[in-house]
Amino acid sequence: MSPAATLATVLLAYLPAAVSPGPNFVLIAHTAATGTRRAAVAIALGVVAAGGLLAAVAVFGLGGVLARTPWLATALRVVCGAYLAWLGVRLWWRARAPDDPAAPPDRAAATPGGPGVFFRRGVLSNLTNPKAAAFFGSVLTATLPPTEPTAVKAAAVALIVAASAAWHLSVALLFSSPATQRWYARAKPALNRVVGTILVILGVTLAVTP
Repeated sequence: MSPAATLATVLLAYLPAAVSPGPNFVLIAHTAATGTRRAAVAIALGVVAAGGLLAAVAVFGLGGVLARTPWLATALRVVCGAYLAWLGVRLWWRARAPDDPAAPPDRAAATPGGPGVFFRRGVLSNLTNPKAAAFFGSVLTATLPPTEPTAVKAAAVALIVAASAAWHLSVALLFSSPATQRWYARAKPALNRVVGTILVILGVTLAVTP
C-alpha cells in the first residue's frame, strides 16, 4: 500500500472515532456553552495535545509498557474513571446551586483558572477517555503496521492532530456562540444533570470494566 493510501486509511479510521460523542465532546461543549470561548478553546487544545501524544505512543510502539504491566493499566483505568465521575457529581452539585445574579451562569467559575487550567483539563479528559484508548491501542495500530517507514508514522500522527484540532475547535466555537449560550442558560439545571449523569456513568463504567 502506498504512503498516501495508508494515511487515507488512518484518517478514515480516525474521523468516526473523533466525531462520535464522548467525554471530550461533552466537556468541550459544556464549557463553551456555560463559560467562555477562551476556556473552551483551551480545553479543545488540551484534547488535541493528548490525542497527539496517544497517537505517537501507539504508532511508535511505546504502548507495550502498559501491556507488560497490567496492574498499571488497571490503576490508570480506575483513577481515570474516578475523575470522570467526580466531574459528573460536580455538575449535579452546580445544577442545584442558585445562579449568581451579578455574573452570567458559570462564567465567574470558568475564568479565574486561566487557560492553563483548562488546557490541563482537556489533556486529562482525553488521556482518561476509554474511546481514545481503544482507538489508539487497537484500530490505529492495525491500520498503521509497525513496518511502515518512520516518515509515514510521523505523518499519520500529524494528520490525526490536524483532524482532531479541526473538529474539537469547531465544537468549542459553535457552542460558545451567544445564541447557544442563551439557550443553555435557560436549560442549565436540566442539562447539567443530564451531562453530569453521562459523565458519572462513563466514569463508573471505565473504572469497573476490565
